[in-house]
Amino acid sequence: MSCDNCAKDATQIRKEFQLCDRCYTVRYSTMTIDGEKMSLPDAFKLQLGKLGLGRKEGESIDQWSSRCKAWTNKTPYGKIIKEAT
Repeated sequence: MSCDNCAKDATQIRKEFQLCDRCYTVRYSTMTIDGEKMSLPDAFKLQLGKLGLGRKEGESIDQWSSRCKAWTNKTPYGKIIKEAT
């Protein structure tokens, strides 16, 4: 069974809809930040932007990922991850 919104396999199957994980998250997973209700992906994008970690124009996924990993490695949480691996 495929997602009602895209061609991916549906993982969330109800009488009303069949959605993949991503489409379900965009539609039904919400969070309120500064009084504004938004989808979880939009909230994540907003928070990344506040940290200066939003994807820059012309930046490839690999470049963006490397930049985010480098930032994370400088944080206490990133240091804990390094020690654990």
